[in-house]
Amino acid sequence: MFKSILSTQMKSFLELRATVVAERTYLLDVQVLKHLDCFLVESDYHSAELSEDILNAWINSLSGSSKTIHNKVGTVRNFVMYLNELGNMSFVPYSPKVKSDYMPYIYSDSELELIFYHADNLPINPTKRSNPYLAAMMPMILRILYSCGTRLGETMALQRKDIDFKARTIFLRNTKFSKERLIPIHDTLIDIMEKYCLLLGIMNNPDAFLFPGAAQGHHFSKRQVLTWFHRILQLADIAQTSDGQHERGACLHSFRHVFVLKSMQQLEQTGHPVDMNDLLLPTYLGHKCLLDTDRYMRFAGVQIPETLTAFEAFTNGLIPKVEVPQYEE
Repeated sequence: MFKSILSTQMKSFLELRATVVAERTYLLDVQVLKHLDCFLVESDYHSAELSEDILNAWINSLSGSSKTIHNKVGTVRNFVMYLNELGNMSFVPYSPKVKSDYMPYIYSDSELELIFYHADNLPINPTKRSNPYLAAMMPMILRILYSCGTRLGETMALQRKDIDFKARTIFLRNTKFSKERLIPIHDTLIDIMEKYCLLLGIMNNPDAFLFPGAAQGHHFSKRQVLTWFHRILQLADIAQTSDGQHERGACLHSFRHVFVLKSMQQLEQTGHPVDMNDLLLPTYLGHKCLLDTDRYMRFAGVQIPETLTAFEAFTNGLIPKVEVPQYEE
């Protein structure tokens, strides 16, 4: 697996890591050390101690987001400290700071209309193995994601007992970070959900999944939803590739960002300004801290021109213009 002068140490380090970290973390460690190993071989490096110069050169060769680079350097920092314990005194590199350079894709109102139109009119060829409720499930799934801002996994795990039609709420049990939460539902959505449950015949079956899978006792999988949503975006002629280095293209998770944007706009319109000290959205979204919600409050001006125009109007006159003096030659 490894060919550099530190191949033996890399193998023993990974054997140790395999006993204390999750499999996914271990596999990432393997990838990073493979990259470092190749870099040492290509650099014709023959010292059993990693110098500051060679490590800085390796860090400068890394590509990807700031978070990706931070994680890779973190793996090598652990390996370097392991080397130091063995007596191979090496330089411990600093971890680059993580920059919040993520920019989500925000669907326009016209794109949303196209998405829901094609979701409601999906061309489905029924087979013996196909889900008989697929034509109803995809429109319902998208309406919940759009109206409630829930995560896909949370939505797919919903059961009939999680919907309270009288209180007009959804109880999210299987959530990220195990943060159960109760969220309100708009009147129009709860009415649609009631008709949906009647259609599936699960109104009086509390343990039934809201989105049943083909196999009994299983819900419709996230992968299946993503596959059908990919088809919907194709039908709507919405590009799914990113046109920016740190932007994410059109995807299903974009619905959560749209929900946050429209929630912020509605709160502002009702005289409730939103800032990072406000716990309404973080609590509703199930975030661990305010910084998690911060990623959902960043939008490009080209995506929401009316918001950018309002900001420019608000700041007009606050920042003085500075005239640069002209000097005659």
